[in-house]
Amino acid sequence: MTIRTISPNAADGRPYVPAVAARGELVFVSGQIPLRDGELVGPSIETQTQAVFANIESILGDAGATVDDIVRCGVFLGDLADLPRFNAVYERVFRGRFPTRTTVGVDLPGYGVEVDCIAVVSGARE
Repeated sequence: MTIRTISPNAADGRPYVPAVAARGELVFVSGQIPLRDGELVGPSIETQTQAVFANIESILGDAGATVDDIVRCGVFLGDLADLPRFNAVYERVFRGRFPTRTTVGVDLPGYGVEVDCIAVVSGARE
């Protein structure tokens, strides 16, 4: 099986990679948090969600994919009361073609949302 790291981090000592492509078809994107230029953005869940999906789009672009290629998302919210506001941004990102999704409430350290996803590179789909 061919596996390659997508958007590898600078050597910062963390055991973390943003994404891995497997067999040239599947892209597994690690949980993305609302960082822009290394700084947390916020404070609104809308701003944080936009930043998370901007990060995901960038990583997918490095793998030859787009958000249209996402088939599954895992959503982690620091406060489930933010779900309607998160969903408003999510709907704009996916424009009515939604991937499967799991959403859970979790204790997040200083931010309100984290999203991971799996994408199938367009050329690999039947």
